[in-house]
Amino acid sequence: MSRSRTYSMRCAAPPALLSNSPGLLALVVVFITGGLLFALGTFMVRREARAQTPVVEQTVVDLDARLDAIERLAMVGQPWCVEQLEREFLSDSDERVRNAAEDALLVIAARSG
Repeated sequence: MSRSRTYSMRCAAPPALLSNSPGLLALVVVFITGGLLFALGTFMVRREARAQTPVVEQTVVDLDARLDAIERLAMVGQPWCVEQLEREFLSDSDERVRNAAEDALLVIAARSG
């Protein structure tokens, strides 16, 4: 009988936090140090990768993709689309792209007017 009482008393006692344990303190210090080292390493690797990545000024896109982009800009028809289409109309070297941009500008103007 005394054995079951002891068992029930152990279970009824609230669990104690091990706040005064030196092992727990060492574990927390190691965890925090590891987290800081991980963050520092990640920062350094990303900075180095960013420095080595070449900046691409202009991407060469095939004709079908450019014409598709112009068609989609015409569907959206927002003011920023008009600016992009005007830029394509004035600066693209391919006459087919310039004609498509001009047609898209006319479509947007007809819809808004």
